[in-house]
Amino acid sequence: MQIITEKQPIVADQAGVWEGEYVHLDADHNIIDRHKSRLVCRLTDGPDGVAKLSQTNIYTWADGTQEIRYFDGTFQGDRIWIKNDLIDGFVGALNYDETNRTIMVGWTRTHEPDFRYYEMITVAEDGDAKNRTWHWYRKGRLFQRTVINENRVSRDWQAYDDPSYYSYRPRAAL
Repeated sequence: MQIITEKQPIVADQAGVWEGEYVHLDADHNIIDRHKSRLVCRLTDGPDGVAKLSQTNIYTWADGTQEIRYFDGTFQGDRIWIKNDLIDGFVGALNYDETNRTIMVGWTRTHEPDFRYYEMITVAEDGDAKNRTWHWYRKGRLFQRTVINENRVSRDWQAYDDPSYYSYRPRAAL
């Protein structure tokens, strides 16, 4: 985690627990889905000395269903690289943002070569709120956006962690 703190301090500061709401919009700005979220973001130094980021996203819908997604990556060069069965991408601070409040995320889906996803995260000056905007592309054309507002619940992610958070669980009733 030390290297991420030194080279990407705004990314390192995302460690903790965040709660908010995702609103998914089609290309014409119509709401197609919305749900609550809790993110557990962990930054650690692995036993091999490699800095690692892992994140669990817990989505909960008004009908009581829930989905859990898990992502992890390693710090290499100037960003965190994520590669798993679902995605291949990166997370990194936007170096030319003089306010040092912006993070960019980009990835492709492993089994959908025509799919691209880009996210901009803007972190509040106090570090305890953030706004995220996703842009979803298929065959080079925008087909969906997601708007997310989140607040930090805790910096102590260990207090909220759970062994069940380290694998994918599709949307299902609680």
